[in-house]
Amino acid sequence: MPPTRGSLAPPPVDLPTLLAGWSERGSGPLPRRLAVGLRTLLDAGLVVPGTQIPPERALATSLAVSRGTVSAALDELRAEGRISSAPGRGSEVVGRAIAAAVPHRLGGHFFDEAATINLSTGNPPDASHLPPFTLGPADLTAEGGGHGLSPQGLWALRAAVAERLATVDAMLTSPDQVHITNGSHHALALIAEVLAVKGDRVLVEDPSYPGALDVFDHLGARTIALPRDLDGPDPHRLDALLAEHRPSLVYLQGGIHNPLGRAPAKGRWRAIAAALDGHDVTVVEDRALITMTEPDDRPAPLASLCRRATVVTLDSIGKVAWGGLRIGWLTGPPPLVEATVRLRTMTDLGTAVPSQLIALRLLPRIEDLGAQRRATLRRAAAATIARLAEEAPDWSVTLPRGGSALWVRLPTADSGPVVQLARRHGVLVAPGSVARVDGAPDPHLRLCVDRPDPVIDEGVTRLLRAWRESTAPATPVLG
Repeated sequence: MPPTRGSLAPPPVDLPTLLAGWSERGSGPLPRRLAVGLRTLLDAGLVVPGTQIPPERALATSLAVSRGTVSAALDELRAEGRISSAPGRGSEVVGRAIAAAVPHRLGGHFFDEAATINLSTGNPPDASHLPPFTLGPADLTAEGGGHGLSPQGLWALRAAVAERLATVDAMLTSPDQVHITNGSHHALALIAEVLAVKGDRVLVEDPSYPGALDVFDHLGARTIALPRDLDGPDPHRLDALLAEHRPSLVYLQGGIHNPLGRAPAKGRWRAIAAALDGHDVTVVEDRALITMTEPDDRPAPLASLCRRATVVTLDSIGKVAWGGLRIGWLTGPPPLVEATVRLRTMTDLGTAVPSQLIALRLLPRIEDLGAQRRATLRRAAAATIARLAEEAPDWSVTLPRGGSALWVRLPTADSGPVVQLARRHGVLVAPGSVARVDGAPDPHLRLCVDRPDPVIDEGVTRLLRAWRESTAPATPVLG
């Protein structure tokens, strides 16, 4: 039933984002597949009763389909009693409400097995670049694996991480200050849940890592945008926002920025640390891409620059080694680390021991692996940019200083319809809106180049085909 008088109306939803990948699912003509996609959202509670459906023309534009396709799909749901329409009131969802799930950006735009070519995720395509290693039953206990359950992580790996932080980053850290997690994304989810509750303010760079925005949305936190340019956030703006909002935490990226492809300038980073020190604040510094950053570009960790602010640092080997290992870590003051370990034991009893042992063997070689990866990606990025300059000269993209993706600006206000159309051409890229704190339309798209050359070439071919189709003049209908 629609909301009763005096009840709160459901918050607006971003249907194009929630519907990502709808055209690859199911069978039959586009209207039928769109109806299936909408029905799935309703059944999952992602779109709840009382939600207003965008006008048909606007929804058609954002999905890169005709208005007739949208009308036919909505007619099917109207016939089922799932949507009602009235003159002057538009269309809204009806039916019984169920527990609503929180829509997420990573799941909607980065992990879609239906896509033939996935150029959205920024992870190594496989583990073939890793050095050979063996792992037998004796190895599972040789480094203290024991019964295999260790919520904080194997002591040997924690000690190795602490040693690396001391020698590479000048961060004096004890093994007790290290918590081994299932990647840095997991580490962020843990520390965010410790520090923030529903309604708390969280200060986040804009644009930012989409997965971080998912974490904060899941917690029900109120994200506050901190504008970010290629050299990093503005320290004066940071100081003003800290004074105005007094956030529960600040989330910043200390290595190559996802998605901008540049590390913060060192002078700017020191000013950021000074601004943080001026407030009673906890900052989470994500350094998961630090090894993907050229050594001369790496700013010092905030944990070594800040004198008063509380700093929690996240890191991972997933971008350099292999994401499937699911190995990351967080470091920080012992009480916060202990709090994340206790929180973790409610749902997860520890990271897999084999993955930790592999990470223990890879960690001494991680800088060499990083140098190889940076060289490979730099070549792939340059080749892709050269092709785009020739075949799409009105697109704008700057060679990144690291990382595995290009942040491409299209000559349009919203890349979303192009991304939707590209899916139907068999290539998955991410719209810039997923990196925006407010999820607003954005002219950029994120294009991963961490793939074999033939895969990148074919993916770009399909993307350009989708772009040409989206900008082709409409064929007049003769009557």
